[in-house]
Parts: sequence; C-alpha cells; structure tokens
Amino acid sequence: MDQPGQIFGRRVRALRLSKDMTQEQLGHAAGIDYKHLSAIERGAKTPSFDAIAKLAHALGVEYWQLFIPDRHLTASMEKEIGDVVNGATKFDQADVEEFLRTLRSAIRKLDRKDSAKSGRR
Repeated sequence: MDQPGQIFGRRVRALRLSKDMTQEQLGHAAGIDYKHLSAIERGAKTPSFDAIAKLAHALGVEYWQLFIPDRHLTASMEKEIGDVVNGATKFDQADVEEFLRTLRSAIRKLDRKDSAKSGRR
C-alpha cells in the first residue's frame, strides 16, 4: 500500500499537470524551490502545513483537495466533500475520528474491489 506522502505527491503532480504547469512554475507560484517540490511529488519529502497551503493556493484548490487520491475522486464527491468542509462550523473530535475510521474502511473496500477487477482483466 502506498504511503500517504506518495499519495499526496501524486495528487500534487496530477493537479500541476492538469494546469499545464512545470515544477519550476508551480514552485515559483507557491514560493517553494522546485527541487523541494520534486521531492514532495515523489513522496520523498513531507511538506509543512505552510507549504500545503501555498501549494493549494498556487494550484487554485482548497487544501483538503490535495489529500484525495485521484483514482477515487469524482466531481460529485469533490463537491460533496467541499460542501461538508466549507459548511461545517464546529467539529466534534469523536465524530471526526469515527468518520475517518468509516472512510478508511470504505477506501479499503474500494481498493480490494479495484484489485479484484484488475486481476480479472
């Protein structure tokens, strides 16, 4: 299973490419050295919260959109997640933890289904 840094890095790369930006251009727009950006995209370096915010701004997305693996993202899912995140005024810690456990379980099920489908092809 991929590490979170690798998933994050691939997402940043996919968004960068969708905007037809080079690493140098995104690095400049985000105020991050392009060599550091390269390491983030490879999952070799973990960005700071500040760098995450800068990358999101430079890519024209919300910060949370950098954490969703592309293969599971649809426009309707992205809109629903955005509505929840942007509409929430207060999060209860226990509710957030339960939500994350449920989400993790659902993603594992999707991964198993993807793996099974890939194996049959």
